[in-house]
Amino acid sequence: MDLGIAATAAVFLFSTSAFSAVTVTVPEEIKIVAVNDQEVKSGFLRSNQAYTLNAGVNAISVRYNEFFQHSDNSHDILKSGVVTVKTPELIEGETYRLTLMNAPKDFEEAKNYKDQPIIGLYDAKNQLLVQQMGAKETARPLFGKSILTRSVDLTSKAVTPVNQSAAVYTQVTVAPKTVNVKIAENMTGNQLDQQLIQVWQKASKVERQKFMTWLVEQAN
Repeated sequence: MDLGIAATAAVFLFSTSAFSAVTVTVPEEIKIVAVNDQEVKSGFLRSNQAYTLNAGVNAISVRYNEFFQHSDNSHDILKSGVVTVKTPELIEGETYRLTLMNAPKDFEEAKNYKDQPIIGLYDAKNQLLVQQMGAKETARPLFGKSILTRSVDLTSKAVTPVNQSAAVYTQVTVAPKTVNVKIAENMTGNQLDQQLIQVWQKASKVERQKFMTWLVEQAN
């Protein structure tokens, strides 16, 4: 294998963590308004939605928002203040879902629930990772920058609404360790091949798929 291509391949494989992603789904009763203080635009007509975010710790700001149609054909829309859920470490390639904890069964329950909704985050195994109760007052304005509901910048500092109670974490999640690989300029081809074999063996399934896609692109 050519030394320059091999070196680039190894760097590519171990830089995948910089743009790794997770999927977070939400029901129509939960509206994501921001991720790490960056505003998220969503459509008026929406059902269950999926958002692709970068892996790692997220501060996901949401509202409880539900439409009620009454028997006399009148209707009400109940909306809570902003609830910010600070997630544990979310693992690359995994799917998570936000849900309402102790969701109201009818309009009368919902009128009280909107004052202090409880948002839960579950993993793909239906294990509750964290739950966050909202504050009783709307203490937070909407956010500045608009973003697409795709990968977002996770470097900005997460902010919790005023008077929001502490989150309850129920699971410990550990992100895969990043392996640091140093490729010496004077490394022989055989040594480099052995290094790349070790890199491949330690890589996750997602990292391997990205690596193979990159190799195909180099061959074209």
